[in-house]
Amino acid sequence: MLKYNKYIMTLLMVLIMPALVSGCVAKPSEDSNLTEDKTTATTTEATTEATTEATTEAATEATTEATTEATIEATTEASVQKDTDLSKLQNTILDNKESVGIAYIGYVGYEADEEEIINFVKDSQYADKYDFLCGAPLVNVGGAELYAVVIADTKYSVSVYRAEITDNGEYSVNTDNTLYNYNGNGIDYFLLRCNESEIHSNVSLSFKKGNDSFSVFPMLSGMDGQLVDGNYYDFSIYSDYGGSGESEDKNVAIAREILLESQEVQYYISMGMSVQYTGQIDEIEGRP
Repeated sequence: MLKYNKYIMTLLMVLIMPALVSGCVAKPSEDSNLTEDKTTATTTEATTEATTEATTEAATEATTEATTEATIEATTEASVQKDTDLSKLQNTILDNKESVGIAYIGYVGYEADEEEIINFVKDSQYADKYDFLCGAPLVNVGGAELYAVVIADTKYSVSVYRAEITDNGEYSVNTDNTLYNYNGNGIDYFLLRCNESEIHSNVSLSFKKGNDSFSVFPMLSGMDGQLVDGNYYDFSIYSDYGGSGESEDKNVAIAREILLESQEVQYYISMGMSVQYTGQIDEIEGRP
């Protein structure tokens, strides 16, 4: 009986061992459909990923190219517009037998910094008609008035110097200190901030081409509020006042002339003070 039981236990152990071995090793699936589905899923997933990546790259490249072209086109168009405005003005200056054009932009005050001056130009009528002036270099000589200078004959060189009035009423130009130089190979225009007094200019613009040379002392006339005549073309925008056809500057000039006749005003002017237009208009006996 014991021997019989030993044979039974041996047989059971033999049967158990193959079962344990078969449980540790996973047999490959014999289902061909399952294998095919896995292969197809893997291939489809890889194809989708590659297609998506290629499409994204192509779309990104196309968008970048289109954006770049649009930006270049817009920049070119703006540059052409600015160059066209400048060229038209230069041709107008030359047609009027002058080599340079000067315009009075306006009164900016004594405390304005460079950013405020540029914003002043951007808010003026000049930004619409001569928009290239919005990016013009600024020459700051000190003062409250802002001018624009455009060189039409680019063969001229231009030097900016500080100037003073002598006791004899003549200009004394400090040529030892050049504030700005233009030699015909750069930007053909610049902004000029100058004039601490209405009696005289504090700046000299010296133009030279070969043996030909002349100087300009930009300032407003006390008679009509417009630029003093000189060897240049005046492209200032003198706006109409109240639609009456009479210029605002004319009214300012009349008011200035009346004030200058006052002994009190003359006294303060002799002390170095000046009469400035604040932009405020009051009517006296029905007249501005």
